[in-house]
Amino acid sequence: MNKVAEILETPAIRVYEVATFYTMFNRSKMGKYHLMVCGTTPCMVRGAVKIKDALCEHLGLKDYGESTADGMFTLSEMECMGCCVNAPMIAVADYTKGVEGFTYNYHEDITTKDAINIVEHLRRGEAPKVGSQHRETCEPAGVVYEDQWVPKPEGYTTLTGEPRGPYCRDLKKEAAEQKS
Repeated sequence: MNKVAEILETPAIRVYEVATFYTMFNRSKMGKYHLMVCGTTPCMVRGAVKIKDALCEHLGLKDYGESTADGMFTLSEMECMGCCVNAPMIAVADYTKGVEGFTYNYHEDITTKDAINIVEHLRRGEAPKVGSQHRETCEPAGVVYEDQWVPKPEGYTTLTGEPRGPYCRDLKKEAAEQKS
């Protein structure tokens, strides 16, 4: 970064300010797979901390910013990925095929078990399921709660189903009961 500052003829601190502010500028060597856990409120409420802890334990890491000893995985926190309806989630940047083959995929509605499963697929060179791990689209089919996928209870109205009529008490029945 000092060389960049020299070329730009600017104080080195200006280069460091930019490089440390933007999370996509990595100042250390990255693993072949960059695992990024969403750290914004919806994901945190739905279990992002458990996801991070499970990944750290499984990969033998202490915290964000670390890479595995074999150089396979780097774990980071990322701010909003824009899929709050499918929280919690991780993004995986795959650098194994170079610049031309680079991929960046979201894995949504994940539990700690799903996160470990994604890592193990990557370790074996397999492609894990992209998108929601438990539903086909963003339909209200359920939610990750307390590290478990909970399907939508029957009887709830969704935008994909027939709405129930409005509740209204039976006024004639009440009037008859009052008379008796």
